[in-house]
Amino acid sequence: MKRALILSGGGARGAYQAGVLRYLEEIQFKPDIICGTSVGAITATAMGCGMNAAEITKLWKSIEAKKVMRYSIWNDLVDIFVKSYSPLTDTTPLKNLLYSYLDFRKLRKNPTEIIITAVNILTAELVFFRNKEIDIEHVMASSAIPMFFPWQYVDGRPHWDGGVMANTPILPVLERGATDIVVVLLSPVGGVDMGLPKTRREGLERAFELSLIGSYQTVMSNLNFEKKRKRGKNPSSLLSYPFRARPGPN
Repeated sequence: MKRALILSGGGARGAYQAGVLRYLEEIQFKPDIICGTSVGAITATAMGCGMNAAEITKLWKSIEAKKVMRYSIWNDLVDIFVKSYSPLTDTTPLKNLLYSYLDFRKLRKNPTEIIITAVNILTAELVFFRNKEIDIEHVMASSAIPMFFPWQYVDGRPHWDGGVMANTPILPVLERGATDIVVVLLSPVGGVDMGLPKTRREGLERAFELSLIGSYQTVMSNLNFEKKRKRGKNPSSLLSYPFRARPGPN
């Protein structure tokens, strides 16, 4: 039986994943494949570098907005007067922090397959990076939230957060024959009143959150459709497929 762990994106909720990892360690769930996107890519890479749940918890506690992400008022002014694209946040401190924690030499030697995703901005292609090639640039590319973070160049090509197209990257593990799959979903899916955004920044955050939810719903609908088709059942009921969620941690 091949086991897989899917780590989705979800803004600043990466610390929640560390709590799930502690539980998986307790029940001795050891995945053969770990696939992550956005904040999930950071956690997946950390696991591939040999970090345990306690060490990953320490990493996420270090990732506080005031320490690793600098909001750029200057970029807002540039947008007003020059009308050119500029992200809201400088992620150089985050990049430096991650580089100090992640040992990519261990990642390349790890027999567990690590896969992280990103989107090629120019071609609109979803791309997958694996152990042998993953470096700090790939991690930053997979977690480069559009509008908030600057895009990240990988091999001369600009990339954005993989969650834009595949926030729950489950298909790669299915292609590899995984049958025991754990999905850690960070974005609330239906049934939760999140309130209206009050600022432009909150509006952008909500729009991105909705794209993450839509990505998850599309994948799960397709999987459910295929499951029903193989069982010879009428898949039309998928049009009203119920999605439920519990509030995520703040």
